[in-house]
Amino acid sequence: MLKLLLCLKTFRLYIFLFAFFGFQAVMAQTGSIKGKIRSNDGSLLSSVTVSLVESGSKVLSTAQGTYEITGIKSGTYKVTAKFVGMNVQTQTVKVREGEASIADFILTDLDNMLDGVEISSSYRRFGKKESDQVAKLPLKNLENPQVYHIVPKEILQEQVIVTYNDVLKNVTGVSQGLVNGSNSFYMRGFENRSLLRNGIQDNKDNSIEVANIESIEVLKGPSATLFGNSLTSFGGLINRVTKKPFDLFKGEISYTIGGYDLNRITADVNTPLNKEKGLLLRTNVAYYDEGSYMDAGFTKRLFIAPSLLYQVNDRLSISFDAEIYQQRANDFHRLFPENSFTKTNTESLDLNWRRYYHGDDLTESKPSVSLFTELNYKISDFWKSQTVLSQTKYSNTGYRVWNMINKDSVNRSVRYSNSNYNTIEVQQNFTGDFKIAGHRNRLVIGLDYYTSRSNENLMFATPFDQFKLRGNDPKYVMISKQAVDAFFATVSPVRNIASQSTYSAYFSDVFNITPDFMAMASLRVDHFRSGGSYDVAADTTTGKYDQTKLSPKLGLVYQLIPEKVSLFGNYMNGFANNAPVIQPDGVRNAFKPSNANQWELGFKINLLEGKLNSTFSYYDIKVNDMVRLDPMRAGFSIQDGGQMSRGFESELIANFAKGFNVIAGYAHNNAYTINTDADIDGLRQWTGPADIANLWVNYAFQDKLLKGVSLGIGGNYNSKNYISQSRKNGEFYIPAYTVLNAVAGYDSKTFRLSFKLDNLMNKVYWGSYVNQMMPRRFSVNVAVKI
Repeated sequence: MLKLLLCLKTFRLYIFLFAFFGFQAVMAQTGSIKGKIRSNDGSLLSSVTVSLVESGSKVLSTAQGTYEITGIKSGTYKVTAKFVGMNVQTQTVKVREGEASIADFILTDLDNMLDGVEISSSYRRFGKKESDQVAKLPLKNLENPQVYHIVPKEILQEQVIVTYNDVLKNVTGVSQGLVNGSNSFYMRGFENRSLLRNGIQDNKDNSIEVANIESIEVLKGPSATLFGNSLTSFGGLINRVTKKPFDLFKGEISYTIGGYDLNRITADVNTPLNKEKGLLLRTNVAYYDEGSYMDAGFTKRLFIAPSLLYQVNDRLSISFDAEIYQQRANDFHRLFPENSFTKTNTESLDLNWRRYYHGDDLTESKPSVSLFTELNYKISDFWKSQTVLSQTKYSNTGYRVWNMINKDSVNRSVRYSNSNYNTIEVQQNFTGDFKIAGHRNRLVIGLDYYTSRSNENLMFATPFDQFKLRGNDPKYVMISKQAVDAFFATVSPVRNIASQSTYSAYFSDVFNITPDFMAMASLRVDHFRSGGSYDVAADTTTGKYDQTKLSPKLGLVYQLIPEKVSLFGNYMNGFANNAPVIQPDGVRNAFKPSNANQWELGFKINLLEGKLNSTFSYYDIKVNDMVRLDPMRAGFSIQDGGQMSRGFESELIANFAKGFNVIAGYAHNNAYTINTDADIDGLRQWTGPADIANLWVNYAFQDKLLKGVSLGIGGNYNSKNYISQSRKNGEFYIPAYTVLNAVAGYDSKTFRLSFKLDNLMNKVYWGSYVNQMMPRRFSVNVAVKI
């Protein structure tokens, strides 16, 4: 009955929306103004404010340097383009009904140094906060009631970043989980993985290459309403925006060499295949080869990412892109200390932290192919259609080792995998920007289909062997591929085939109650269907179930000072599906999804023509309906557990003077379980550090003699990070640490040279899987611009 009511409500919504499309189609014909914006060296400029003087309408240029102002009545208008630190330009444009008038801009630096080296504009773009993907709507940061952070490619270039972990160090309140370029992070007290690319799934297990990244978008809080529960966590989500083709021939070839056998070569080449017909190609390639600062271990990766754009006409564009990986590496080093509470932290273990317990020849091969197709169609001046298809296939072949401390010894366990995975997502969005009775509405309605299938072939050795935690135990070096294969020759494999699908419909509307007071209302309905897990050996399938869930989102924004200061509040929902449980008495209990509900208040500022950006917020997240073991009946499960997560976050991005830029952030989080186990309730567990701070300060010299030279320094602070706490057994934690990095560089029109020193003070510190992080490393990057 519930499913029927949900279907009827959804059907009524779509009847209304399609009727509304028809209403908009018969509205009075209008025209539009569009164009591209470049700097004097030909680079496309994003986040440029383009204004229609007569009406006050404003838009921001996209990452591809394009803009479009729609719904303009016939007449002659003045259009201005304005960007921080550059000369304002104005053009007079004539608009006709049903036509798109073209107005391109080339902005020059305020100093008008056309023949000089101008790199300061790239630093000003550190404060870029605009994105169509964050809300699936064209909302400015000050109009959005959700907290989010954007790391543009300019920061990756400035900091000579070669691993994905280092990108997220620039985001307030994010700490890393696994290390060595992995895909594991903590936000607001919850673990998170980076599973989205261009707003849609990219679910793979290999390390993420940064060569094809235009920007990283990090949304805070449970975001299942627009992005579903399969790709988000209760703490937020991470979306990678990839580089796109444009209509100029440009390229860059880069080489980085550094300590611990680091060698990395990248190439980024943009080639218009047929500029007149709108056929554009951009290709990014990277080869990565790195040793280890421990006594064994390496990573080798080849990455190819072609992207093709076909601008069919003024209304229709089609894009295709792919990311192809071939990776072979040793597994991440893992050391679990929970069974050794005689010691309370990593320092008291008194270990040789340079020891890599896995062996050099136990490797994993993780090839993957991600395909992405996007079709954008302009239905009218008020409505746009976006159709997106994404498929990711990857396999995992090889060995994974994890180590468990057992009193004064280490139990070393091994898993062998020969498994394949395939994930597909199809999404249809209709986006509208229109007025009803003089009130502006920005609306997205969408349909989403997500499906994944895994075919796993696994063998386990738990444990494989045991050796002494300290001292010179000969067993330490007795792990090898030959020895492990001999062990697995006596083990039967575990083979499982599993599948799941989610069918979703959603909408989100931002309604201007007044020009400065906006309300957001969003709702998603998800129907989740698990095909269960097929045990190949037993020829049985278990775990089939269906669940339907509504996920709402509400927000209010008031611009206290229009386009400068806004106050916001939000309510957001996330959820996690729970499989049915067969109890010891044979009763099958169907559990509902667990819910995460967030309330948040804060403010955002954008002052001094974009030179000062800041966000401050306080949030309260409560997770309900977690499944736990019944303390009163052994072996039974009940659904009444939960988790609390409260805290505040503050971010500052500032251009205090020409060439002088600062990125800073601080976050405090208090996370603990409730009603799960009396021994641990109220105690912080493995949820990341309670206090996190990040800082990056950069100065680009403005004197003619030193023009092009820049210096940067910054780092990260993580407070004490509990791995486990128990009233009965004690605690184990990773001590607090502060790590600094520094970069010096020179940038010209034809080349760029950078020198980087990671871990400037050679600080000894540990990651969340209890292994020493990278000591001091010096690296050099040289890039040639085509």
